[in-house]
Amino acid sequence: MNATFDVCALGCVCWDMLGTVEHYPALDEKVALLEFTQHGGGRAGTAAAAVVAMGGQVAVFGRTGDDRFGEYILAEFATLGVNTNGLEIIVGESSQFAFCVAHRQTGERTIFYKHGSMPRIAADEIDLDALTDCRCLLVDSHHPGASIGGARVARAKGVPVVLDAERPEPRLDELFAASDYIIVPAGLVETLGEADETLGRQQMLRHGPAALVVTRGAEGADVYHGQDSFHQPAFSVPEVIDTTGAGDVFHGAFAYCVALGYDLARCAAFASAAAALSTTALGGRGHLPSMAEVKALVHGLDSS
Repeated sequence: MNATFDVCALGCVCWDMLGTVEHYPALDEKVALLEFTQHGGGRAGTAAAAVVAMGGQVAVFGRTGDDRFGEYILAEFATLGVNTNGLEIIVGESSQFAFCVAHRQTGERTIFYKHGSMPRIAADEIDLDALTDCRCLLVDSHHPGASIGGARVARAKGVPVVLDAERPEPRLDELFAASDYIIVPAGLVETLGEADETLGRQQMLRHGPAALVVTRGAEGADVYHGQDSFHQPAFSVPEVIDTTGAGDVFHGAFAYCVALGYDLARCAAFASAAAALSTTALGGRGHLPSMAEVKALVHGLDSS
């Protein structure tokens, strides 16, 4: 497919401040941070960064404010090589930011966040031709109107659409219907099925996606396609430091593999390996793995 980008990613971009603690404090208790760092975050933003790290050409679409965090977000994308022509800067508005605390022993994290003050993007407020100038479109649910509009245009042009949805939100069913690859956490599937995961899966599969991927963290992912399914085990890494952003990296790696024309099993394996490798450093972008590292982990090789 003749397109400018391998992946275009539309959705949330933000700034993350991250620390690790020996144990979580009780109310009114102080705990020292063992480590501290800060860098860009957000589902679409970190997915885009993951694509670049693996060798792809990517553009990010969304909104940020003209505040200090917005400056940081844009500067880091420029350093990484992410195209930001589709990232709108809203004058006088604040950017989204988050503070993430990782438990040192397990790598599990807690996230405190504040939405930016920008309104969500509607379908008629974005350049849909530019958004779909890619081999794969990745959308999250942060800007549902724009995501649904972009997904529909992409599918009409034969561009596959990968959806990142993480919680019940308005218009979620429309997003399912407009997407080819639906990637969701097991918790959302259970919620949609009112504690029955089978019913939750059926709600999404009735739209006939090319695949439904249900992620389960350290337990891997289950992939449903047509009448078939398979389990993708999680990959082991020497030490898990922080799971922040691992799901975002999974989505970005999966979308890039779709853009490369990989089969479903390979997409799932490479996405799982990329996500595992991302947990070996603090923050969602603390370690964005290269394609060589991903291939080495998938095939059980030494990447050094």
